[in-house]
Amino acid sequence: MLTGKSDFGLKRAIVYCRVSTMEQVEEGNSLATQEKLCLEYALKQKYEVIKVFIEKGESAKTAERTELQSLLGFCSERKNRISAVIVYKIDRLSRNTADYGQIKTLLKSRGAEIRSVTEAFEDNPFGRYMENNMASIAQLDNDIRAERCTVGMKEAVRSGRYVWKAPIGYKNVQIAGKSNIEQSELAPIMREAFEIISKGLYSTEDVRKMMFDRGLKKQNGKPLAKSYFYTLLKNPIYAGVISVFNETHKGSFEPIISLALFNQVQKILKNKGRKISEYKKDNDDFPLRRIVKSPEGLSLTGSWSKGRDKKYPYYRFEMRGSNYKRDDLEEKFMSFMDSYSIDPRLIGKLKRFVKEKLIKATTQERKNIESARQTLVNLEEKENLLIEKNLEGVISDVVLKNQLEKITNEKDQAELNLTTLKDWNIDIIKVIEFTEEYLKQPSHIWRELSIDKKTRLQWFQFPYGVVFDGQIFGTKEVANVFKTKETFLPLESDLVDPTGLEPATPSLQMMCSTR
Repeated sequence: MLTGKSDFGLKRAIVYCRVSTMEQVEEGNSLATQEKLCLEYALKQKYEVIKVFIEKGESAKTAERTELQSLLGFCSERKNRISAVIVYKIDRLSRNTADYGQIKTLLKSRGAEIRSVTEAFEDNPFGRYMENNMASIAQLDNDIRAERCTVGMKEAVRSGRYVWKAPIGYKNVQIAGKSNIEQSELAPIMREAFEIISKGLYSTEDVRKMMFDRGLKKQNGKPLAKSYFYTLLKNPIYAGVISVFNETHKGSFEPIISLALFNQVQKILKNKGRKISEYKKDNDDFPLRRIVKSPEGLSLTGSWSKGRDKKYPYYRFEMRGSNYKRDDLEEKFMSFMDSYSIDPRLIGKLKRFVKEKLIKATTQERKNIESARQTLVNLEEKENLLIEKNLEGVISDVVLKNQLEKITNEKDQAELNLTTLKDWNIDIIKVIEFTEEYLKQPSHIWRELSIDKKTRLQWFQFPYGVVFDGQIFGTKEVANVFKTKETFLPLESDLVDPTGLEPATPSLQMMCSTR
């Protein structure tokens, strides 16, 4: 028959010790001290200690603790014959009254009682009352600590300090002895991610992959999860705003991006979503999917068909039986692209025209950027002047508040305008060379590109897609730049009508930069 005694007639017991991070520095609560006192208690009370369970840095607020769960499992095995669980204080087991009651009941059902080194509870109504009272005091102490911690964190937030683990792009620091965050070496990468998404040209998934190549990754070197990256983009901390406890406060640290840029990205995310499912439709093996339709409006799709020895790629229209060999159909498509090639005799004039437009566009863009920056400087000066007048008693607090609100709105608009502007800082010679190569033979460029850039290029050339009737391709619209055949005729004329060409200039910049 199994009993709770060892082979030497001693009752069998286990020891449980626990410290939280804060308690490690408190006198009498170190793990070594707890274990020593528990073992001495066991010796005096004639217990044989079978095992010691050590819980490091775990909170007593919950019963979901690794070593505690192992302890309960150990006690549940009848062969272990545990009579007692020895602890330094009962709050080592739990600071939650309900949890303590459940743990005690569970141990009792398995033949084990709780023994406290520093608290003696007799097995009578008064003893049980005192035991329950001590458990309640432990919970009260824990609740008070938690409330103090929450109050402290709220005060920190209201003073503009972020006291939790820093999100990617920031790092935790101590400033004047107080916790806060500042920008880390990853801040420029996070800023670039927001800037790219704000343009609306790439999905969040595209940007996530781009930023991984820039160095935005987990500590183990793997890419950030899609959902986590999306969560980062929704976090106002990057605009210097702390939003916790149902309160919002401006951080005292330097933000990575402006509030206007953050709001612009939120609009993109809200209006377009993550676009992940849409971009998954692009397939490296079948780049013509989505852009090609049948005369009836059916979408072109693609798949691999298994042959006798290997698989073969085919395109087909949904709900139609016809299959088209991938390579043959893509050759026809490239021939269709090249049918819009610009006459080499026109290229020289077109190059001069594009160069003039690029110089004009980039110069104007830089002027607009400088103007937007100057507007922000002026608003800052106006804001400081109003504050000085308020301090001097010239204007009231009410007037100051109203004026500052107006200035804040104007600054947000100016910052938003600034985010929509971009100093291309492009190599005009390379853009001209790309333009010449592309207009001479579009298919040559298309063939070399990756799937995402192929997709962008074919939609650039054919804004409304193309139709394939089984024999030939057709389209109702082509990019304006390919309409220069009409624009430049007759060849003898030196006059160039820019109509239809201007919209193509920034698009060519983008195509060149994404190549």
